[in-house]
Amino acid sequence: MGAASLRWVPTPDPGPADRLRAYVDRAMVADDRTTDPDATRLRLAMAGESPARFRDRLVLERAAWLSRETDRPLRDIAAECGFRGYDVFVRAFRRELGASPSEWRAHPTTWEIDAPGEVHFHPPDGIRLPARPSYDDTTSVTEAYLSAFAPEPTIAALDQA
Repeated sequence: MGAASLRWVPTPDPGPADRLRAYVDRAMVADDRTTDPDATRLRLAMAGESPARFRDRLVLERAAWLSRETDRPLRDIAAECGFRGYDVFVRAFRRELGASPSEWRAHPTTWEIDAPGEVHFHPPDGIRLPARPSYDDTTSVTEAYLSAFAPEPTIAALDQA
């Protein structure tokens, strides 16, 4: 799904799709990584996808979720998500989810589209980022307990048991 195929049309009243695009855009231009740790997490999670592809995929995941969870007309969903036309929405939907929006709505599967960074739309209007990495190198309590008290595994032939 290329950026040129999903040019979005801004709506008079910014909606969730507009806020999603704005959030991704802000994260991409943020220079000081210490002031916004979420922007850093987002940039790291986007590895392997262009910003345009990332935004378009998240908006399409939101459109698929709305298609599955609501009875709203598909044309309204396409317009709310900022697609330039219903035909553009149908082509992108078919390319990414394997069926037209109306066919998919009749037999929905997952609305998540494969992505290298495992960042996906999170209903109703958010993004699910990967967990923050832990920089704590200390051994967990469970690991320490097992290493101190677990018996050494022994290997025995089955006929000796």
